[in-house]
Amino acid sequence: MAEPKVSIIVPVYNCEDFFVRCVDSLINQTLEDIEIILVDDGSTDSTPLLCDKAKEKDNRIKVIHKENEGAGKARNAGLEIAEGEYIGFVDSDDFTEPDMYQVLYEKATLNSSQLVISGIRYVDGNVFSKAGETEVLSYFDEDTHFEGKEEINKLRLGFAGSLPNEKEDSRYGTSVWKNLFKRDVILTNSLKFESEREMLSEDLLFLLDYAGCINKATGIPGAFYNYIRNPQSISKSYRENRFSKGLVFIEEAEKRLKNSIEYKDYIIYLNRYWQSFCRFVCSQEILYARDNKIPYKKLRERLKMICENPKTVSVLKSYPFYRLPLKQAIFAFAMKFKLYYLQVKMVVLRAK
Repeated sequence: MAEPKVSIIVPVYNCEDFFVRCVDSLINQTLEDIEIILVDDGSTDSTPLLCDKAKEKDNRIKVIHKENEGAGKARNAGLEIAEGEYIGFVDSDDFTEPDMYQVLYEKATLNSSQLVISGIRYVDGNVFSKAGETEVLSYFDEDTHFEGKEEINKLRLGFAGSLPNEKEDSRYGTSVWKNLFKRDVILTNSLKFESEREMLSEDLLFLLDYAGCINKATGIPGAFYNYIRNPQSISKSYRENRFSKGLVFIEEAEKRLKNSIEYKDYIIYLNRYWQSFCRFVCSQEILYARDNKIPYKKLRERLKMICENPKTVSVLKSYPFYRLPLKQAIFAFAMKFKLYYLQVKMVVLRAK
């Protein structure tokens, strides 16, 4: 049997409420020459049974049942058996547009690209938005090619962050699921995902590693991936150690950039990432305290731990936060000058 054009790897864990919508969106892709790899990561609900039933109905579906280790290692398990020319990643609570993989595959083959980057449709908005809201984020207005070391390094910087005057904190997005990857590149370079239990933003680290191994990428207009705002997902659920994990992550990201890019060129991007990360962690602390009726005194201690950390102080001391979009600039100002009550008011008002 010839290799499929695309292997789509889906880590699944206790996702019985979203499973059918996600898998149906893949089964019904206009690109039929695909394989769908469902990696059951030790689910304790009906998800394992749903995986097996889906496999019985469509011979393009493969199923792996494994112990629970997290999405990063589940993706690695999928990569071990994937046979497609290209690789796509989907999270089980999300779904794709019907023509997603046809469009991405055709762009990849037409342009001999080892990476294709598309946009995202946020269904029910983002972490601060209300149910029913939709936001479309397209990173490119037209087909855009990155070729050669200099252009690829620009792409890597755009994954890691953006310049102060840009609207988004990451120019090209930090997630893998909106993209298409050449399997040979992953195999040849023995690329793997870190565990999200040990390392924040395993997607971004994978992107930095992968892009460092290619010579051509293509960004395309449009959004084909529907990201569902799920309060229980790892990216939005409260983690008391998120900030300390972030300190480890930023060191890992810098290791990946400094070998091929000068400090003066990459630090402005990583500093944008760090101040946006701190903004997000402060926001989580505030919302968690609100929802769990945690006293302001204790919340203030948590915010102080973030804003008075030497890394945060150093970044905000040199970063031109006044060039950020207005609300981000105000929040960065509040972090820099330890205006914790202002932070609380901004987050609570936005979350209403």
